[in-house]
Amino acid sequence: MRRAGVWLTPLMLAFGALPGGRWILPVVLPLTIYPRFAHLVREGDTIAAWKLGLLWAGLLSAGVIGWVALNPFLAANGIWHGEPYREEMFGWITTGLAPENDWRQFLPVHALHLGLFLALSWVSGGYLGLVLGAALIDYMSFFVGSFAMASRWPWLAVVVAWVPWSVVRVLSFILLGVLCSRPVLQRRMWPFGPAEKRLVAIAASGIVADLLIKWLCARGYGHFLATLLAGH
Repeated sequence: MRRAGVWLTPLMLAFGALPGGRWILPVVLPLTIYPRFAHLVREGDTIAAWKLGLLWAGLLSAGVIGWVALNPFLAANGIWHGEPYREEMFGWITTGLAPENDWRQFLPVHALHLGLFLALSWVSGGYLGLVLGAALIDYMSFFVGSFAMASRWPWLAVVVAWVPWSVVRVLSFILLGVLCSRPVLQRRMWPFGPAEKRLVAIAASGIVADLLIKWLCARGYGHFLATLLAGH
């Protein structure tokens, strides 16, 4: 069951339909992954824990996108920050006026998310980092689903609306979350050897790549997404 739990992730979205579900949902979503995740981290299998985290993120995103397709109103009510983020991203696509195009606006937000994620992962053995990660994936996926429903080519839109720099960010965050879970789960003050330091360097490179790709490509990518919208 511990191995199979991650496949139940899309079903956990039902918590979002409860009263106060937008607050409950990010807290309960990691339950499908955490027992297995914690076991792998304790065993020192960083790559397996990272792959499990990626599978969880993919299933969660697919579940949210499907929810938006089936009942956008209920999804909007059940996903924290979903509607404000959707409005911001559609504004970026249709007008080009949004924080996505200005590093002075998006860099502080990225730094805040990264700092919170690292701190929460460190103090909780990864669980609270997964809570924050669930919240971020939820509202980004809500935008992706909304964009797909507004697009002339919804299946293509589902793929390309997960903008490349966000994909790099998710890959890097999950790896950093695994590494930051080690002190609590392995009960060691500093459980980082040369191999872990190399992985930290790889994840940090991903964070830098995320920012650079966004800085260089966001404006043009927004124009590309605009061509996929119905009526454009």
